[in-house]
Order: sequence, then structure tokens, then C-alpha cells
Amino acid sequence: MNYEYKYYLLSTVLESVDVGLIKDLGMVFDSELSFVSHCKEKINRVYSMLGLIKRHFIYLIEGAFVTLYKSLVRCHLK
Repeated sequence: MNYEYKYYLLSTVLESVDVGLIKDLGMVFDSELSFVSHCKEKINRVYSMLGLIKRHFIYLIEGAFVTLYKSLVRCHLK
């Protein structure tokens, strides 16, 4: 649903523009206020961090992996 509203500032009609994605307070919004793009951005960031761990820390014991996961990956899932 696409609604057309007119907004005024001192009796002057403000022009409506489509800016695509907007990032505000760490959240990504689109013109429909959907969080799909925000979720995709978070997922890509998590995969990036997991790839970094896999490339740079080849031989890890389980405890070291858990520490890296908690400090580098899990913080992006909140």
C-alpha cells in the first residue's frame, strides 16, 4: 500500500523523496519500514566474522573457538 501524504512546513508543501535505505540508531529501514534489509545486513556481518575466524585461526581448541565466537560473532546477533 502506497499512501500519499502531504506534509507542510510554514504552509509550504514539503517534497517527497525516495531515499532507499536509512540507518538510524543502528537499525536499517526501507521506505516500507521493513526490517528485511536490516536482517540481511546483520547476517552478512556474522558470516564475515565467522569467515575471519576460519581463515585466521585454523587450529583452535573448542574453548578458544567459543571465546572468539562470543566476542566477535554473538555481539552482532543482538
